[in-house]
Amino acid sequence: MKKYILGMIAAAMLSGAAMAQEAEKKVLSQYYRNALTNMMVYHPEDEFGYDVYLIFNELPPQERYDKHDINLRVIDNSKISGVAGSKNGGLNRQTYGASMVLTDKEKQANADALLDLLNRAEVGKRMVAKWFNLTGTTLQDAHFGTQIIEERSGYNASMQEAEMARYTIEGAAALQDVSTELMNHSFVLVSDMTYITAEDRGKTAKTTMQIFGAVLDAFGGGNAGQRMAEDVEDIADSFTGFKVFTHSYLFQLVWNEDIANHFYQYYYTDTPNPEKIRAFLEDQDSYKLIYLGTESAKYEKTKLVSKYNREDLLQMITARSIDNNIAKLQKRFEAFRVKAPVTQVEYDKNGRPTGYRAQIGTKEGVEDNMKFEVLECRLVRGKIEYRRVAVIKPVRNKIWDNRFNAMLENDSDGDQSGTLFRIDGDKTKAANVLPGMVIRQID
Repeated sequence: MKKYILGMIAAAMLSGAAMAQEAEKKVLSQYYRNALTNMMVYHPEDEFGYDVYLIFNELPPQERYDKHDINLRVIDNSKISGVAGSKNGGLNRQTYGASMVLTDKEKQANADALLDLLNRAEVGKRMVAKWFNLTGTTLQDAHFGTQIIEERSGYNASMQEAEMARYTIEGAAALQDVSTELMNHSFVLVSDMTYITAEDRGKTAKTTMQIFGAVLDAFGGGNAGQRMAEDVEDIADSFTGFKVFTHSYLFQLVWNEDIANHFYQYYYTDTPNPEKIRAFLEDQDSYKLIYLGTESAKYEKTKLVSKYNREDLLQMITARSIDNNIAKLQKRFEAFRVKAPVTQVEYDKNGRPTGYRAQIGTKEGVEDNMKFEVLECRLVRGKIEYRRVAVIKPVRNKIWDNRFNAMLENDSDGDQSGTLFRIDGDKTKAANVLPGMVIRQID
């Protein structure tokens, strides 16, 4: 295999001063990000199922993850079978008028069914194929490449850094180390959404109150029912909101040194090789997903028609519901947590650091009682390691509101400089934090 120059290795060797100078141009250059494949469950049986499908396809990608979508983004609920406890086929889901909360047993049954479906659909293999740029129209011209791995590990490293990398680590060993590090953090998120409109609830309220009013009239002989129905109708018709219930199921690609070694030895080829490509495509056992966990979010927002149209409102609530679940899953699973770069250091008039900015906020579930470690990337015996240099905390009332459409909702341009953090504990470490380092939540 030809030698690969990995600019990321060189970027990791930059001193703190050099990183500070380069931070504005490529603040993420020396840190890996998690890869996320986003999917949804489509409910053709729902009246608005197709609308939700269209909304999902228009949602922007998660900024803190590398988008790793494959040619499978939508799972048809009507094609899912054998789910324990499901009464109508497909996944267990909420029904309006009930508690609209799935039990742990129902969630686990859904997760088991989804995991089986994803593995039978060879989603893991599709993710690996994308990681290694499998291209070609036939077996005769198909081959792999490393463009995605180089892009996500190097981030447009400068020529000087590339030259440093040339004399640091070369060839297949470096490529395997980097790809294993990256692919160890490949995730699939499947979101299943149920929603009702405020009008739906209003109709139910009208029916219920009209019946109740009729009972009052029957006993009192008056027009209480008519007045009550008219009042409820006025209130119900003033709503234009949605209530969205979203269950998000998190899966992870299984990728380790043994799997990587087998892939490189038997399948990888950067020139057309029909035998190797055929062997890769026929391998049904090596590339699997595992289930990590699920989180649920209920999001309800009611606005006047003049503020939002129905489509915009549904898009906002759907996006925020998924974001809320991602934030919860990050708290539970350390490997899934995002790393955000320090973009700015603030100083007092004497030149002492007083605070730090990072582009992470309420969308990622940041709260003022959380703690974050500041990490410096280092090259140790040919491996990338992260060293903690300080611990910081968000400043109360200085947490960035970066939720979907937050500026529109608040009728404000908003402060886009990110969340403000300050040192927690040992103040002598304040000077250790430099732009270009990253922060990650700790328990």
